[in-house]
Amino acid sequence: MRVLDVLVALFSEKYGCYSEDVEMAASLDALNIAPYERKDMAMVLEELYGIAIEEEALYAFDSVEDIVGYIEDRMNVEE
Repeated sequence: MRVLDVLVALFSEKYGCYSEDVEMAASLDALNIAPYERKDMAMVLEELYGIAIEEEALYAFDSVEDIVGYIEDRMNVEE
């Protein structure tokens, strides 16, 4: 499953976003992802993908694309 598809499911099921709004260009602020939800999101993604998401990176994420790129980069490095 693509990282974007995982984020669409996570954001719509857990954070109340409309799935059609979760696209690469969508900002986390526009999706109303609160700071405490970002920490929760990071824990879910770390467990799912077996990667570490640095706290400074977590708060630097502006868009869904930032998260997808970060995860894909870490998965490629660790393979």
